[in-house]
Amino acid sequence: MAEAKQRAGLLWMGAGALAGGALISLWIGLAALAALSALPAPPPGWLALGLWMGGGLFREGWRMTRGEPDAPLPGVEAGALGRTFILLALLIGCGAAAERWAPGLPWLILPFQIAVAVLGPLGWFNLLRWRLRAPCSRRTQWWGLGLGGLLAPALALLPEGIALGGLALGLLILRVVLEGPGFLSRWLSGGLPPRGLMLAESLWADPWIWMGILIGVVLLVPFIEEALKPIPAILRARDPRTLPSELILYGALGGAGFALAENLLNWPLGGMWAPTAVGRLGATALHVFNGGLMGWAWSSLRRGHALEAVGAYLLAGLLHGLWNAGAVTVNGAWIALLPVEARALILPPALLGMGIVLLTVIGGLWWALPMLGEENRRSST
Repeated sequence: MAEAKQRAGLLWMGAGALAGGALISLWIGLAALAALSALPAPPPGWLALGLWMGGGLFREGWRMTRGEPDAPLPGVEAGALGRTFILLALLIGCGAAAERWAPGLPWLILPFQIAVAVLGPLGWFNLLRWRLRAPCSRRTQWWGLGLGGLLAPALALLPEGIALGGLALGLLILRVVLEGPGFLSRWLSGGLPPRGLMLAESLWADPWIWMGILIGVVLLVPFIEEALKPIPAILRARDPRTLPSELILYGALGGAGFALAENLLNWPLGGMWAPTAVGRLGATALHVFNGGLMGWAWSSLRRGHALEAVGAYLLAGLLHGLWNAGAVTVNGAWIALLPVEARALILPPALLGMGIVLLTVIGGLWWALPMLGEENRRSST
């Protein structure tokens, strides 16, 4: 038994060193390339994710090799949850103040950004854990965060690339059939760099580009990500001793890891930081809820209820797609090109839709998923 734990600890240490080293090396390489090419520096979240996730896995593996026992995960009490969300509000407020007082120094916001990116997923996950009353240990947390935050995004790159590439090719062929190849000359009318900015502006103003973006982020990417985020639940579902409530928790843990990685990797500095931080908290809650919903879907599939599993998957993809549609509409560069009247018609429905999705997600974390976990716990005893 001791030798098995030592081997598992060495495996954890290797995974942490490999993941952390890869992310840190990638950030250093991109930073060097940016410095040589006068391009913007890569987001520091790559470096933060490598240090935090890789270091956490390595440290926990080191504890395993030394024979240190696992421990229950703290922070699930109501008081601790309240302090977490109060701290998140204070961090966002302090970051907004730093942005307001020193707009020319966006790096001042970096500590607040990293703290919100990490605390947000853990806060929503602990909220569900408190309501679900399912046990979770420190090593289970690192295991689930590692799978959801490192393995799931890596696995999603290939199918997302294939799907988006096929979508781009299909739209290009369709446009050539409908309009002829003349639109390519309009794209290139701005010339190549250093006049390439005109090309970028012409692309952003092209409705076909935005149609492709909307189709990709609303229909393709959400369903691919929702299938891969609950990797911890997928692996645990093979064990018949795992309770359905625990599968919900494992799926939510994978969603929390995915949200943490997405927050750090896709969150550039500068420009309206506080609204972006609030929006990222909403997207984080969505990832945690959908991960838990997919964990319940796997428990339903294990019990032979395939229609329940398919329905949960479709609901998760629908909520994710609606949120993405609202986010693209609110943050789209093409909004600035529209008349004021058109913006007034587009923005309120987008914000209303994101609000409805967020209320649905919070209600699911507080009531729906705990109810499903309790119902399945009773039915399994």
